[in-house]
Amino acid sequence: MRKIADCRALPSENNCSLTMTGEEDEVVRAAVDHAVSVHGHVDSPEFREQIRSFLTDETGRYGTVMIGKMRSGGDEMRAALQQWVRDRNVPGFLREDLLAAEDGTIVAGVTFASREDYQRLGDDPAQSEWWSTVLAPMLDGEPLWFDGPWLEPIERLAPGSSAQLPAQSRPSSAETRSGQQV
Repeated sequence: MRKIADCRALPSENNCSLTMTGEEDEVVRAAVDHAVSVHGHVDSPEFREQIRSFLTDETGRYGTVMIGKMRSGGDEMRAALQQWVRDRNVPGFLREDLLAAEDGTIVAGVTFASREDYQRLGDDPAQSEWWSTVLAPMLDGEPLWFDGPWLEPIERLAPGSSAQLPAQSRPSSAETRSGQQV
């Protein structure tokens, strides 16, 4: 099962916002390297176990998809969202993906580590204020919202990966007729 290490969930002097996701050993190795090089921790077997204890499962991811019409350009919205990430440092926020369609539609997929993290942000008065004064004015009308758990992602394997996709099966002659699969 894939794991998540999220610096925002831990106390930090520099309000680090780094989030790492991957297989457990990969995340522990990367999180330790980050903690040593950025936060000044000392690598030790005990510290690696402490990092391992902070990891969360990726399967609990929850989020929302917003579909709306942009009143202003996508670059302005992207800049506002980047500023939000820097300023708010929201625990459990993992990522936001934006699709700016050619007809002015904007689709935003927002991912949190858990439903609780997502709901905590939704209940935050500062978030409501930010939405109504910063982002909502960039949209033409009310957007549509869809909330729910994110399913396991479907991803292309990296070039040179040792994992392989299953071979496509070819139909036997009994399954074909005139070159058409039946």
